[in-house]
Amino acid sequence: MDLTGIGSVADFAKSIVDRIFPPSADPNERMKAQAEMERMLAERENVLVQAKAAVMTSELTQDDSYTKRGRPTIIYAGLVFIFLVHVLFPIIAWAVLMFKGSGAAMPSLALPSEFWMAWGGCCSLYILGRSKEKSSGELGGIFGKIYDVVGGKNNG
Repeated sequence: MDLTGIGSVADFAKSIVDRIFPPSADPNERMKAQAEMERMLAERENVLVQAKAAVMTSELTQDDSYTKRGRPTIIYAGLVFIFLVHVLFPIIAWAVLMFKGSGAAMPSLALPSEFWMAWGGCCSLYILGRSKEKSSGELGGIFGKIYDVVGGKNNG
């Protein structure tokens, strides 16, 4: 898997030309076909990038403010659960125990490890996606490729 994207279009175009043209075909024709295939693939990628930009622009210009900020909703929900389980509920339990004058130990509360894995994965994808959107240049390209691989971009 080519995470950098360098040479991937050329390699893909060459593999298609190799499948279509027999080994005995004219090398000049093969080169022309490969160059045309590379041009077509680059054009396709450009159309996909423009479509993504159009979707993002459409999301940001609509009147529904929830859709504009909807992606981090799962992050906010996770923060609420963390606050409830690790701050609010222990304080309430401590206050109830103090009010009763009970010498009982405070119950241990913890979120399950599945929550931490799922929420951590969502946060990581969100951070990579935002980094991809905000970054430019080589660093943005690296974040973009990682996001495409981890986020499950359809590569074909």
